[in-house]
Amino acid sequence: MSRALSQGLRARASIVPQDITTLRTGTFVDVSGAQRILAAITVATVAATKKITVQFRQAQDAAGNGAKNLGSPVDKVAPAGGAALDLTVDAKSEQLDPNYSFVSVTLVSDNASAVYGSAMLLLGGNRFNP
Repeated sequence: MSRALSQGLRARASIVPQDITTLRTGTFVDVSGAQRILAAITVATVAATKKITVQFRQAQDAAGNGAKNLGSPVDKVAPAGGAALDLTVDAKSEQLDPNYSFVSVTLVSDNASAVYGSAMLLLGGNRFNP
């Protein structure tokens, strides 16, 4: 019996569409029970050679207490002529420090003018899917 992709994932909004020329930190999401975490990023047109930077953050609770980076930041540079950018970044729950079970992402661009971006967190390998 085949299973729908949605049955194996939990999707949570982290950053709603907004200007990311200023660093934006998304909502901290409880990742308890998930083994894998994927941030799906979409950004409006970015000028040539300008970039977006994505960084996972971990925290002890939804308020972001004890927040710190999780892994290294990931950059994506716009091609010649500029372009809308999409990118995915992965993490595993085993990378979280003890007593840390909330994850968010930060998103920023060095574009000279306003550019809108958003981030969704997809949680996979779940022990449960509420």
